[in-house]
Amino acid sequence: MRLIAPALHGLFCMAAQASDIPPSATEPAPTDPVADAPARLIFSRDNNAPNACDVELYANQQVVAKLGPGEQTSLDLPSGELGVAVAMSPDGYCGGRGPDVAQSVILRPGETRQFAIMVEPEQVFSRR
Repeated sequence: MRLIAPALHGLFCMAAQASDIPPSATEPAPTDPVADAPARLIFSRDNNAPNACDVELYANQQVVAKLGPGEQTSLDLPSGELGVAVAMSPDGYCGGRGPDVAQSVILRPGETRQFAIMVEPEQVFSRR
């Protein structure tokens, strides 16, 4: 009986060592997102707009979405610097003129940001 306990202990130690993964076989988890991973911008429109006009969302001077009151959209965009602007839609009686000033946004790979689009009687703007 005295010999069985040390023999079993030795077997358990050998089995534990055999199941260990050698350090060369492990891969470290990436700490940063991939350099070319897209960033995500989430835009939501307020429900308390003074009218039912759609708002156009611009990225680098191109219309990328239209939002009505209470709607939201999510855009996957390349990382880096981006010009973002909002304006009332020129459709129908709304008669928007396009964006006045763009807001500069610098996006990191894999980053997610949220913006709220607010509409007031004479202006439309986004805030973080």
